[in-house]
Amino acid sequence: MRLELGIIKIKDIQFGEETIIEDGILYVDKNGLIALALQDDRLSEADVELARPGEDVRIIPVKDVIEPRVKVSGSGELFPGMIGKMGTVGSGRTNVLRGVALTTVGRIIGCQEGFIDMTGAGAE
Repeated sequence: MRLELGIIKIKDIQFGEETIIEDGILYVDKNGLIALALQDDRLSEADVELARPGEDVRIIPVKDVIEPRVKVSGSGELFPGMIGKMGTVGSGRTNVLRGVALTTVGRIIGCQEGFIDMTGAGAE
C-alpha cells in the first residue's frame, strides 16, 4: 500500500465551541486545546493565539512550525520517533490541513530562535 494524502484546504481559522471544519473554516476549541497541551507534565502553562497573513502580528521566538496532519489509516506512526514509536512509514492515509501552520514559541534560550512577520517586508 502506498501513502495517500487527504488534503483538506483551510481558508480561515476561528475559535469555536468545538474543534471542527465547516466550509473550509477550521473552528478551534481553545480551552480544549489548552487542556490537551497541559496533560504534558513538562508544561506549566499554555495558551493559544490565532494569526493570519496580513495581520499586524510578529510571532517571536519561534521554536518550530508544523503542518497539522493526522494518520487515519494504515500502519505506522504520524511522526515516528518524535510523538510515536520508531517504525517504517509511508503507507495508508494521512489527512493534511493545508493552509494552516502550528507554530510553537517559548522562552528565549539562545540565538537560534526565529520570528515570523505576518505583514510588511518580513512577510514577503
